[in-house]
Amino acid sequence: MKITVQAWEKGLKFRNGRFVGVLEPGRYRLARWLAKDEVLKVDLRFQMLTIQGQEILTADKITVRLTVLAKYRVVDPAAALMKVDNYVGQMYGDVQLALREAVAARTLDELIVEKAALGAKVLGALQLSAAAYGVELTDVGVKDLILPGDLKEQFLRVIEARKKSEAAQIERREEVAATRSLANTAQLLEKNPTLLKLKILESLEKIAQGGAKIVLPADFLTEKKDG
Repeated sequence: MKITVQAWEKGLKFRNGRFVGVLEPGRYRLARWLAKDEVLKVDLRFQMLTIQGQEILTADKITVRLTVLAKYRVVDPAAALMKVDNYVGQMYGDVQLALREAVAARTLDELIVEKAALGAKVLGALQLSAAAYGVELTDVGVKDLILPGDLKEQFLRVIEARKKSEAAQIERREEVAATRSLANTAQLLEKNPTLLKLKILESLEKIAQGGAKIVLPADFLTEKKDG
């Protein structure tokens, strides 16, 4: 019997049920007469594991539903197949437990703010244990975070109110800045009569562009001296 191990695979060869070695990519002939050979092939490419619809209580006792994605690849085929019964199932369960611990330690507000950090927390907690059974876990991310219906509406109202409050604060700051600017300009014009007249001329020029006829006193630009 012939078998092909593809470029992205490695094969684990067993003879009469005993592991005898790892097969690199290539074509092989298996014994079937005096001994019984068997090859289990392991895909070494990156894979994506989806942990979907996990309902978990936060630290403030609010149930949230999360979907998490874990990116991984097998780096030690022998360990992956022989140290655990099912390395994918093992990783699925490990991610579930680590996710529950991470969510349970956070309030809802913290969870929403630290959504990206949550995946990093789970990843850090599992990389060593995954490596022990031949799997390299490279990334864990929260794909979906779903709130209960009524809580979602409340949360959206809070966000809307917060945005309105922030907009009002910005508007007040702009009004204060504009008022200060006017006050500073008024003080400057009061101390500099010539500048004041130039400002008046600028305004009159804009008015005259509309067709209005403007007559100024002959001594408008003449500096008046005290005394």
